[in-house]
Amino acid sequence: MIHVTGGAGVLGFEILCHLARLGPVTGISRSALPAPVPGAAHRRVADVLAADWLEPGEEAATIVHCAGLSDARARIEGVGDLVTREVLPQTGFAEALLARGWRGHLVYLSSAAVYGDSDDLPIPEPREPQPKGDYALQKLMVENALLFLAAQHGFRLTLLRVANPYGGDLPRRDRGVMRLLMDAADSGAEFTVYGGGTGLRDYLHMSDFLRAVERVCLRPPESRITRLNLGSGTGTALIDLIPRLEAATGRRLSLRHAPSQMEVKSSVLDITRARDLLDWAPRVGLEEGLARMVARWRATAPQA
Repeated sequence: MIHVTGGAGVLGFEILCHLARLGPVTGISRSALPAPVPGAAHRRVADVLAADWLEPGEEAATIVHCAGLSDARARIEGVGDLVTREVLPQTGFAEALLARGWRGHLVYLSSAAVYGDSDDLPIPEPREPQPKGDYALQKLMVENALLFLAAQHGFRLTLLRVANPYGGDLPRRDRGVMRLLMDAADSGAEFTVYGGGTGLRDYLHMSDFLRAVERVCLRPPESRITRLNLGSGTGTALIDLIPRLEAATGRRLSLRHAPSQMEVKSSVLDITRARDLLDWAPRVGLEEGLARMVARWRATAPQA
């Protein structure tokens, strides 16, 4: 039995669609799903984090937890506000599950952003996190709270530090730089390159991301508590990505440059542990991934 919280969100919906092809899965969300999902159940609730949607008999369920802050550029007024608005509700969710007798497997979608700046690439899981920005800080805070609760209460916990997934089935809902680039290519609007665009980023095609989540859910790592990096293991600078996307779309982008103190210099993940524990490796390279993304984008273009 698998539940996906935030099942109407960008990654939650992709995970829900993928797992529905494999067996019983339920999406949990406050809003309606963006499209029908054959084979999946859906529970629409007032508050996902209240955990009152968990029914008797589901105490051993696997929960893929996607609900929460999803905007990496969100601005919050100080650490106290961040803890009150974002961290405490997330830790309260885990405690509410435990109070209902749940002791299953929690798969938490964290982010590669927790590592912050690094000149020593690729970044392995034991690297000391140095989060840069509110989004990364709250991810790390929630990770640590979940680690504490898992150790205290004995449930299985897998923390997935995800790079930059792209190329979903509903590409116009994607978050991140790929969506912004495609929007700019489609509309002719100006695209802003922050901080020079020379920092490396790790881009993971959605199909590879979903295969990794599938394996975590269906064949969990032997260790009860596990941290895993999910990325391609390859870095690409934005100034190199842009001409590749221009070639894939056949359009030139209008660019402007702006300084930024919040941009991470470079982030490329060491995925050795995921390869070993999940018997998994990315299959879709960047060139193929861009071609697929552009094709899906065009297929979902609004009809005139």
